[in-house]
Amino acid sequence: MTRYARKYRRIARKLSRLELMETSMSTFDDLGDPRALFDAGPSRRFLDYYGDEGLRRAFELYGLFDAARERGYDDFDLVTKADDDRHTLWITGTHPALDDRLTLVELVVRRDRLVPDDGCGLDRPFDVLTVDWLTLRHPVARFTVERPRLPGQDAPGLGLGELVLELLYRATERLRLDGLLTVAEYFHNAVLYRRELAFFDAEAGGVCLALEDALLGRERLSLARASWAMEWGFVRDDAGEVVRWQGDAQVRAFASTLEEYVTSDEHRRAVREHAARRSFVLDREAFEARWAEEAPALEGRA
Repeated sequence: MTRYARKYRRIARKLSRLELMETSMSTFDDLGDPRALFDAGPSRRFLDYYGDEGLRRAFELYGLFDAARERGYDDFDLVTKADDDRHTLWITGTHPALDDRLTLVELVVRRDRLVPDDGCGLDRPFDVLTVDWLTLRHPVARFTVERPRLPGQDAPGLGLGELVLELLYRATERLRLDGLLTVAEYFHNAVLYRRELAFFDAEAGGVCLALEDALLGRERLSLARASWAMEWGFVRDDAGEVVRWQGDAQVRAFASTLEEYVTSDEHRRAVREHAARRSFVLDREAFEARWAEEAPALEGRA
């Protein structure tokens, strides 16, 4: 549960279906010739539910736009696109420091199915909202020694990950889905998500936990350094093979049977047992040499 949970649930109860489905699509009268509407091709709401005006109202009420304003941005614009089952949302804004319109949020989601393996005790598939891509950008900010560039970043983060995650929870509930699912592209993403989203597969969860113990615990690396150590290939397993990060399904369950499974003592014990069987080693000397070379650019000092 995030710190926004109670507040956002209260707001969600006040937002009606009609409000959220409101759209600024042109009407027949606006177009003059009704055939023009059909010539333009079909228009789809975001996730086949949310209209653009509905999204804008929700983001104002939930405080997303206010949080972005606190960081100096304003004049927000929303664009959505549906490509088969994948739906993309962009939020752009302006900032006094730059002339261009800036992309602040890019979100790619789809309705999906989580199909459990035979023998895990779950007897049905689960309908989930899968996050394929999420980036929260603060393009006028600069990387620093305290907050260096992370793998995959082209700008510092907005610092609104928890807020957006709670918004995704509310969408999952609104759409009456069984859970929210994502597969972390980078090690640091998985570690951050793990606070809220459990690994569905116990072995995958064990690998992540063992890597955390080795890199963040024993080696005392920051999360940023640990993620770069993985990205650069300086982490090896007990056979001496380079370990490359491979994300796996992490889920925030809303269906009771799915929640019971991922939060059960049995599942958590299985994660710990898999972690205990894995051993990882950092090539510290090689990593430190590479970090010294890359640090000026990663820390905004170049």
